[in-house]
Amino acid sequence: MKWLVLPPHRDVTLVPEVPEGWHLLDLARDFTRRVFSAESVEAECRSRESSPPSSQSMRELLLLRAAQRLRERTPLSELRALGAVLTAISGPPHGVHLRLDDVELESGTTERSADVQRVSGMPSPYSDDVAAVLARFEDAECVRLWLERDLQLPAAVSLAQACPAHVSLEVAGPFASTHRKVLARMPAFRRATFPEQVPTLRWRVRPLSGDTGVEDLVWISDGLGLEVLAPYPWGDDQDWAVMEPDSARPESGPEEGWLGRCALDDVRAYTGGARWAGHVSLGSLLAADVLVQSGCHTAVVGFCGIENGRVVDPDHGFSPVELLVQGYERLKAAGVRVVAEWWVGAPGVDEAALDATLAALEGSRFFDQLAGVRPFHASVERIARVRNLARWWGQPGDAPADRDLSRSRPVERPGTIPGARLPAVLTSLASRLMTRAPLSPGRVAAAFLLAPPAADGVTHLRLDVDCAVVHLPATLEGAPKPSWYAANLRTGGVVVMDARLAPVLARLTEPTDVATALPQVPEAQRAKLVEMLVTKSILERTHG
Repeated sequence: MKWLVLPPHRDVTLVPEVPEGWHLLDLARDFTRRVFSAESVEAECRSRESSPPSSQSMRELLLLRAAQRLRERTPLSELRALGAVLTAISGPPHGVHLRLDDVELESGTTERSADVQRVSGMPSPYSDDVAAVLARFEDAECVRLWLERDLQLPAAVSLAQACPAHVSLEVAGPFASTHRKVLARMPAFRRATFPEQVPTLRWRVRPLSGDTGVEDLVWISDGLGLEVLAPYPWGDDQDWAVMEPDSARPESGPEEGWLGRCALDDVRAYTGGARWAGHVSLGSLLAADVLVQSGCHTAVVGFCGIENGRVVDPDHGFSPVELLVQGYERLKAAGVRVVAEWWVGAPGVDEAALDATLAALEGSRFFDQLAGVRPFHASVERIARVRNLARWWGQPGDAPADRDLSRSRPVERPGTIPGARLPAVLTSLASRLMTRAPLSPGRVAAAFLLAPPAADGVTHLRLDVDCAVVHLPATLEGAPKPSWYAANLRTGGVVVMDARLAPVLARLTEPTDVATALPQVPEAQRAKLVEMLVTKSILERTHG
């Protein structure tokens, strides 16, 4: 038997189409299902409640109890709840700390092979899951570890080290292909082979619950570099525009592991004619009719800034806002959603440019929803395909010498936000955007497909859909004093609650008129209290 193994941690809202002759062992998805089960979450809660309180245990308990209350509310709240559980169960002394869409090492980075090798010897949230699958390897003909991203490296090292010596071990996937030379030198992978000419996996969106009522969609990852083109030069003038500077954009496609610039038939060939969703270049909106004809359900686009009526994309191409809006309107009329990501920290795009972009977003929009902000990332794979680096963002520098698994290259340009300053800028910008509309729980496929609930009325109140009011046996500092907290998993806000008011709010999960919702609060004080609770995202206004 040949096992195709998907190590944790990855986007578990996707499942692959398994190549003929292989059997899938999706350890990442199986692990996530296990720890997110109602029984497992409750057991984690009871473990912390029965132990001496500490700041760490109470903060983890808050996340776990909040997740229990949110998981059944909406699909988006369920994803936020999953992220909270992963965070809560992966604190110290674990070597890896998990998020919905990310992994942090206890110290160091996944861009340094020595750090990855070191933390693989430490406890991890999925240690038991790794140990449990090893029996399946004993009679295997071959075990192929599939690496889409660096997030999977710590678990992949553990699996490789435990794989029986008599079983053939392979390492494949986009990340493995890019970093083959360095991975092959790591002790865990020295006996492994790195087969070439292995077709990339095609992925489909699949909720963790396995809900068959959700439309089956092929997913296009951002690593495929898809740019959809109109049939130039015979297409509508409104369907295409020259992207400046055109020669800076990555090479055309498609080829193995890369789609690049695709006409209608190319897209259909990749998807097999199925409905699809995923990442496309910003300029693809100019080929709206082709997107519709190709079966696009949701298009995810990235942008870095808006200035003087033009939008700059992550490849340093420029598109007129007017044409993007026209393309978006055509897609909207055809039932295709457009979701945008704001790439912050692009070379030469300073904080003043971010403020100008934020103001420009008050005008005509070329997307339905802004999923969130993310750090600008000049990936090594993308840079390798750029035809004219001088006309791109600039000549990339070398990665730090000790980062032998570096995913990106620095690009120095006047006006660039310093790396040390960028996390604070991202946090501040996200906070400002959240006052306008909810942002996505994370960069996972299912989250891009889910529209946030509309705020369409002010006559009633209810507990914010992403907020839980939780009673803990101690304070968040670990002091043995029973306390109430309101925790919003969308904003990250935590508020200490009055013991008289908290139980009332905890039960307020259905729309209720103000007087009925808070009868114990004097009418003269009620409006002020409601405004404070709404501002802090504890309550939300809704229709009756």
